[in-house]
Amino acid sequence: MIDRLRAQLDKAWFSARVLFQTGVLGQAERAKHLPRLAAAALRSARGPNLVLLFHGITQPSKEAIVEYGARGTRRLTWGQLHALINRVCHALLDRGVTPGAKVALMLPNGVEFLVAQAALARLGATAVQIGYRSKAPEISHILDNAEPQACIFHARFLAAMQEARGPGDPRGHGGPALVVDGELLCAEAMTGTLTDWERALAAASAELPVLARGKSASDSDDSGGVIIYTSGTTGKPKGANRSWKQTGFDSVSDLIAQTRMRNDERHLVLCPLYHSAAPAFVAMVLALGGTVVLMNHFEPEGALAIIEKEAITSTLVVPTMLVRLCALPAVTRKAYNTSSLRWIMSGAAPLATETARQAQELFGPILWNFYGSTETGLVTLAGPKDHLSRPGTIGRALRGNEIRLLGDDRQRVAVGGVGELYARNSTMISGYHRNRTATDEASLEGLFSVGDLARVDADGYYYLESRKHDMVISGGVNIYPARSKITCTPTPPSWRPR
Repeated sequence: MIDRLRAQLDKAWFSARVLFQTGVLGQAERAKHLPRLAAAALRSARGPNLVLLFHGITQPSKEAIVEYGARGTRRLTWGQLHALINRVCHALLDRGVTPGAKVALMLPNGVEFLVAQAALARLGATAVQIGYRSKAPEISHILDNAEPQACIFHARFLAAMQEARGPGDPRGHGGPALVVDGELLCAEAMTGTLTDWERALAAASAELPVLARGKSASDSDDSGGVIIYTSGTTGKPKGANRSWKQTGFDSVSDLIAQTRMRNDERHLVLCPLYHSAAPAFVAMVLALGGTVVLMNHFEPEGALAIIEKEAITSTLVVPTMLVRLCALPAVTRKAYNTSSLRWIMSGAAPLATETARQAQELFGPILWNFYGSTETGLVTLAGPKDHLSRPGTIGRALRGNEIRLLGDDRQRVAVGGVGELYARNSTMISGYHRNRTATDEASLEGLFSVGDLARVDADGYYYLESRKHDMVISGGVNIYPARSKITCTPTPPSWRPR
């Protein structure tokens, strides 16, 4: 009892320290908005939505999202973002989406992706993320497995979505859909259950919605969540199911504290948002009231130009991006001022010591490296000094993590020995959606494994060695050889930002 109380007090004290460190609680002028915020919170779903409500109401004129894309540069303030999220909520409510429902998203990096995810959180609904590289058979499997009430997808994916949804009643296979850039399609394509995103939002209210059933969202068990489907070529995707109601923030708070994130972050998004790492770091920055800058497609010199122009303070990259940045001619690299950067986070594949060294020569000692997966969330973190003092390390366990390295006999291996890495924390998924067999195969005594083999040294630093499954990584993407005998797609590697 006493130990439990101590743990709770320690957690509360640590969380308070993090909030003050980030500067979120250091803006006294926000106090005048508290009555309005309290009223709004009572009408809205719990979870990540509440922090977006807070910033939307208390700092409406601050920049929230910047997008560099096909339409040029788009900018949204927190007030505009708040109103846009509400419009999407009303558009979805008008199409039968209710708290607890699932909505499939197939969108490229862009404003619409972040707004759609935020709207679903505000409704207490679950986002079913479909990778924009998915083909019709994969999409069809995901729709069958998740059974979403509605879909939101970009017009460029119309053919694949129509093939996946099939000729039958679309309400039974994906439901009504909002189509981003739908005005570019012929009128015939936009009839029936397909509606242009812009038209739907123009007809919707910008006021905070009152949810169905005559109940406030806070009275409901539906806090929403996300299902992220794994990818592969030898088996059907598996949906990693995470509920916001059951998700804690111990490891997230620890990472925020160690990297010294602040509410003035300007975070550049270079990785795909349909994976898990990119939106996780976006969620952290938005939770602090920072600004997210989206680059639709990574290009090394273009990224440096955005870093300089937008005074970017942080970004998440995969190691291949670091390699391409470092490979730029010296005259090109020196043409851009990147001194605004405070931290760079690497994920998606093992970070080579030489790549880390070159990156820190280019950007300074600001490179971090994390280990985690869609299934387990954040597990370990390595800091800038670790890359040279402990080459190849993925760092030490983040706060709230229990890690076990187990041999084939399911017994712990000795320090320095290689074992399968199992982890447990408050960000772990509840399991694979409607796939109890795969969930059971990956679970052991409440811990979860994605098949990584690792070792730990006497000081608690972990090192990845290999994987149990027959799989290679190319550019942060999992590729399963055609000769593989595995009938169920192996869990994607935990390094990948998914």
